[in-house]
Amino acid sequence: MRLAYRFGIVFLVVVLVAGGVLVVTFDAHRTEVDENTETSVADRANMSASVLDERLREQRRTVAVAATNPDLAAHETDRQDRELEEFVSTSAFDGATVVDETGTVQSFTSTRPARETDPIVGTDLSEQAYVEAALDGEQYITDPFRAQTGNTIVVISAPLVDDGEVIGSVNGAYYLDETSLFNSLAGNDDQDAITVEAGNRTLYTTADRFDETVSHSVTLEVVDWTVTAHRDQDAVDARINRLVLFQAVSAVALLGSIVVFGAWVYTSELRHIGRLVDRVRALERREYDDGPSFAGAPEWQRIDDALERLSIALARREQMLLVLNRILRHNLRNTLNVVSGHAADLEATLEGDEQASARKIRLATAELLELADRARMTENLLDPVDDPVPRTDLATVVRDRVAEWSAARGDGGTNPEITVTAPERAVAACGPEIEAAIDELLANAADHAGPEPTVDITVETTADCVRIRIEDDGPGIPVDEAAIVTGDRAISQVTHTGGIGLWLVDWIVSRYDGRLVIPPVDSSDGDETDRAGATVVLELPRVDPAATGTDSSVDSGPDTDD
Repeated sequence: MRLAYRFGIVFLVVVLVAGGVLVVTFDAHRTEVDENTETSVADRANMSASVLDERLREQRRTVAVAATNPDLAAHETDRQDRELEEFVSTSAFDGATVVDETGTVQSFTSTRPARETDPIVGTDLSEQAYVEAALDGEQYITDPFRAQTGNTIVVISAPLVDDGEVIGSVNGAYYLDETSLFNSLAGNDDQDAITVEAGNRTLYTTADRFDETVSHSVTLEVVDWTVTAHRDQDAVDARINRLVLFQAVSAVALLGSIVVFGAWVYTSELRHIGRLVDRVRALERREYDDGPSFAGAPEWQRIDDALERLSIALARREQMLLVLNRILRHNLRNTLNVVSGHAADLEATLEGDEQASARKIRLATAELLELADRARMTENLLDPVDDPVPRTDLATVVRDRVAEWSAARGDGGTNPEITVTAPERAVAACGPEIEAAIDELLANAADHAGPEPTVDITVETTADCVRIRIEDDGPGIPVDEAAIVTGDRAISQVTHTGGIGLWLVDWIVSRYDGRLVIPPVDSSDGDETDRAGATVVLELPRVDPAATGTDSSVDSGPDTDD
């Protein structure tokens, strides 16, 4: 996957994660607002209930204290009327009555003007629950009811005692349509409201100005009334809307910053990385003057300068290599052909030692010409591998090269006994030049074999590669030379190889991402006999025979392991 695609995926994940975090954060804040609102409303309801309970207890104590006043116990006297008026004027009550032990009203006063149609004094209230409770020696607070005066009232009564005996009751009344009993509950916040209810009757409310509210109810301890605190839902929604706006601005700022940062990274880094990759690929294609240049940060300028120097150096080295190859192919080869021709003429005309010397010159010249032909292949190996990479059936190639090589040598030289063990088909990612690598290894085994040479060639497949193992009974490859070819040791004036064969094999295999392995020689084979010899292993990437590609082998059999 290209770096730009991976960056796009990571960038998308970051944006999604950031968006998810913002959504979760907003949901958490909204939940917190709702919870805080509910907690605030519940606290206000509890506080209002506590205040109203305390107010009722205080008023109940006020009535109880007034009931101990001897002037209020003086029925049918002016003192009683004056004390009752004083009681109402100094308390929060809107009206009050005093009844005797029979429940008959003896005195009445009110903050409202009296009406002639209200004959209160002399009225029998003995059946009223608050009078009955007081005459029984108990205090009482009534639910709201409509009084004889036409007012909806709440009455607090206490027994009127004289010399330890109950001689009546004192009854303080609140007129609910204008009472000050609930004034302390109103508060100063226009977003909050309070409702006091007794049963299904509303005694007091300021919530009628709201369409919808968040509410919480608490029952009083003194009486069976319910206090409900309200918070305007529109105010809560407005707070949430402000939160939404803040979160939206934060989201735009955060995501915008991420987008800007991502665009900056892509522009200043990823595009440069892509150009770097294109530049390196151009070098691989031997296009030394091609590829985009870098601009921007000093680091990229230094990379650009380094690649430019590398391009120049590679171009010069390739030019030197091509010149040397052409010298081998033309000048040196032509000269060697002349030398070889004259050596052949001398060999045909001379006799004895002179003829042997001419023959040695001809054979040495032939070796140099063969070396020049092998070196010429290196120029072709400089070209990039075709896309798609060609496919070659190595099992078939090995069998064919062994057959052709054996037939070509005939009786003209040492002809080793070659054993091939291979599956019917073993397809690898490589081109036809792999035949030259196998020929080199066969020639190496034959040239360095013993008096009765044997060569064992094994082709095997694994999940990832096709492996060709060539073993002979010769003296083996010197350790120093093997280390140089495989890259374990650098070439120097002291350590170097004696030919181009193994180098050519390594270059061909490496061209297709394979490798040349020269294992160390094991001198013990288990039967206590010394065994010399060389082992060379070629490993090339294995491909599926059914995959699309160019198959350089004519063999089309099934891919089965031996």
